[in-house]
Amino acid sequence: MSTAENLLFMGLPGSGKTTFLAALWHVLDDRSSETRLKLKGLSVDRTYLHQITTDWQACSQVQRTKLEHEQLVVLSLASGTTDFELTVPDLSGEAFEQQLRDRKIAVGHHENIQRATGFVLFVHPRVKEGTRITYSRQLSAVLDGAPTQPAVAGGSASPSAIEPWSIEKLPTQVALVELLQFALESAARKVRVAVVISAWDLVEKASFTGTPHEYLAREMPLLRQFLESNDDRLEHTVFGVSAQGGDITVDEQKRALLDLDDALKRIKVLHGNEAGQDITKPIAWLLEER
Repeated sequence: MSTAENLLFMGLPGSGKTTFLAALWHVLDDRSSETRLKLKGLSVDRTYLHQITTDWQACSQVQRTKLEHEQLVVLSLASGTTDFELTVPDLSGEAFEQQLRDRKIAVGHHENIQRATGFVLFVHPRVKEGTRITYSRQLSAVLDGAPTQPAVAGGSASPSAIEPWSIEKLPTQVALVELLQFALESAARKVRVAVVISAWDLVEKASFTGTPHEYLAREMPLLRQFLESNDDRLEHTVFGVSAQGGDITVDEQKRALLDLDDALKRIKVLHGNEAGQDITKPIAWLLEER
């Protein structure tokens, strides 16, 4: 007898959700590698999965999910002797960005959260940083009603030159904390959150040698503190995942990836100090018995 599991992929635009799904489907459908989860069947049309996986195999930019083309992927999986019906809404990053901007959540998205037994939160290592002190002082001057002054050549911008704030300027970790707060307000139970730091090859290229959890703590301390301080409502762990294997916008790296005799070798998954190629591990962790 199979059980129903509903996972929700979360993340901002370009955070790697669709690329991860493409690599995941390739691995499951290929069936040649040792993975925690095995494919038992597919309950929807394969056209969408075939399209994004074809792009992934060719080292082409996987088309990000658009608001008007959001997909619901239902997979029949097996973990050991237990079968799962896994439902994964592949929502666009723009939908989450719109949620932050409008402070409202769509009815369908709210229902997805309520049904969710776990979240996969995608974080790209190229993040928007917080406001710098110089800008903060200028902004404070405007808020305090200081008279506007023209910008001085070679100096810092005057308060009158400050651009209006917009949601695009929100630091990444603040936006992710906001998304998690939305989710926890709607979730009907304690949930698990698998944080996936995508494009892990970029992290390694920057000579970082620690674990994904250590990277999150160093680069996004606010997000780490939120996750740890809400352990009564969520359980989390952190994975580093390179689904493409390298920067496909760099011709030399793209050629090297295409020259591999097996596309599966491009994948790298790091959890703690354990490295491997099993891209099902984040999902398998979410499905483990509590």
